[in-house]
Amino acid sequence: MDSETKTQAATAILNPILNNSKYASEYYSIWILSIFASSPVWDHAENLLKVFRETRSDAVRRYAALALWGSGNRSHVIHVKQYLQSASSLSRTALMLATVKMGPDERKYLRHSLRLNDSLEKLCMSQ
Repeated sequence: MDSETKTQAATAILNPILNNSKYASEYYSIWILSIFASSPVWDHAENLLKVFRETRSDAVRRYAALALWGSGNRSHVIHVKQYLQSASSLSRTALMLATVKMGPDERKYLRHSLRLNDSLEKLCMSQ
């Protein structure tokens, strides 16, 4: 599939989520976001960040963070850290994985400011 076709396809499958369509159930959103999380060639980081910010669903936010981990850059991921304190355990792990795109000094500061006790969280933040 050429890049133009991929862009059109990605836009078409993300539109129901972005427009809060009745067709974009939580299941649909997670399914589509898992496609973006599994392969960074789909990109659309700006739209993924929009989904991350605007959703009320913890599960959808988690999958949007995982998708940003693959296709976002530092400017996208920097917005993720403000959600870390209030996130559920699974979402917090996904958010920590997404922070890999931040600089080493930023992650080090973030790791110290979070005061991590969980060994999995420490492992996620050490990569």
